[in-house]
Amino acid sequence: MDLDEHDRGSLKLIYRTIRNVFVDLVAYRNRLIVPGLLSLVLLFVIQSTVITVTFTESIVQNIIVITTVILLIFVELSIVWAGIIPSAISILGIVLVLSGIVIPLYVMDIAEEGNFKGIKILITHETIVQAADAYFYLGISMLCLGIIVAFRPGLLYTKNRPESIDSIWDGYEIWDDNLGSRAENSRSHANQFAEPVIPIKILMNEKEKYLLWRYEYVLAAIHGHHYLVGTNCVVPTGSVILRDDRGRMMGKSKYSGFFV
Repeated sequence: MDLDEHDRGSLKLIYRTIRNVFVDLVAYRNRLIVPGLLSLVLLFVIQSTVITVTFTESIVQNIIVITTVILLIFVELSIVWAGIIPSAISILGIVLVLSGIVIPLYVMDIAEEGNFKGIKILITHETIVQAADAYFYLGISMLCLGIIVAFRPGLLYTKNRPESIDSIWDGYEIWDDNLGSRAENSRSHANQFAEPVIPIKILMNEKEKYLLWRYEYVLAAIHGHHYLVGTNCVVPTGSVILRDDRGRMMGKSKYSGFFV
C-alpha cells in the first residue's frame, strides 16, 4: 500500500513537472522562436561543413552529432507548445535533418558499389552528397512548415478563404467577474462595477438552463454594452440576456458554430 501511494505520488510529481514545463513554453513561446531560428541557421553551417570536409576521427563525428541533436531540440521546443500537428511535422523534419547530417559523416568511406535486389548500384561521393542534401533540405522545409503552423497559420490560408463561423463573436469583449485575470485570446476583459451581482443562470428560464451545456458564452447587455459572459459567471443585477426574434438565447457555442 505504501509503495502504491509512493508510485502515485511520483506520477503526480512527474505530471505536475511536465505541465509546468508546457505552461512555461506557452508563456515564453514568442521568445523561443529566436533560438529556434538561430538553430536552423547553425544547422545549415554544420551540414555545409560535413559535406565539404571529411572527418575521420570518431570524437569529432560524435561532437557534431551531439551538437546537431541539441540544436534540433531547441527547434522542437519552439514548436511543441502549439499542439500535435506542428509537433508531428517538426519531428519528421528532425529525423530528415539528422539523416542529412549523419550520412556524410559515416558513409563517405563505404564501398563504391552497392547491391540492391541483385542490381549493382554505383555509389560515389556525389551521390552521397545528393542524398544528404535531399534529406537535409526536405527536413528543413518540414521544420519551417511546423514553425509557420505554430506561429503564423494564416500564411497557409487561401486569399478568399471564408471566415470562421466563430468570427461573429470577435467584436465582443468577454465579461470578467475576477478582476486582474488575463483576457482570453488577448482580448481585454470588461470591468465589473461595484454593485450587487447575481449568477447569469438566474436570468435564464428552465429550458435555457437545460440547454446551457451547449454554450461557451452567453451574449448579455451589461450597462449598455454587449459582452460574452461565461456560463458560470456573475453579472450586475441590471443585466439582460440577449435573445433573437424567436426568443432564443444568443451566445457562442462550445462545440460548433453559434446559437441564435
